[in-house]
Amino acid sequence: MAERNRGLTLPFRAEAVMVEAYVVCTLGTSEGQVDLPDAVTNVPLGVIQDTAAAVGDSVPVMVDGVTKIVANGVFSKGDLLAIAATTGRVDTVSGLDSSFNYGEATAQQPIGIAMEAAENSGEIVTMLIRPLYFPWA
Repeated sequence: MAERNRGLTLPFRAEAVMVEAYVVCTLGTSEGQVDLPDAVTNVPLGVIQDTAAAVGDSVPVMVDGVTKIVANGVFSKGDLLAIAATTGRVDTVSGLDSSFNYGEATAQQPIGIAMEAAENSGEIVTMLIRPLYFPWA
């Protein structure tokens, strides 16, 4: 895979310190802010492309395209990915089948498709951002 990320990147401000790049973020509480998820069921916004050393730092967020992403565990190429932890790392979506209900508070929200397999937690692989992608629709 190519090393360069390709897609639509938007500027935001960090609501919290973000020590790891290439993790999923969510909308922050104030306009123009992003934050790390506080639950695996949060709605993902995109993938931060850099770290934020302090609150209020500028942080670019890729919301569409092909991006690097940090794996939380092992998954295969082609797997649908979602927030796996409050770190914003990703893993396969659990319970994603034709009975999936986006409105359920316990449902993980898909963020993308693995373009490469991840063999270890912490590994950086490539993902195609496809939020709210439902393969049976």
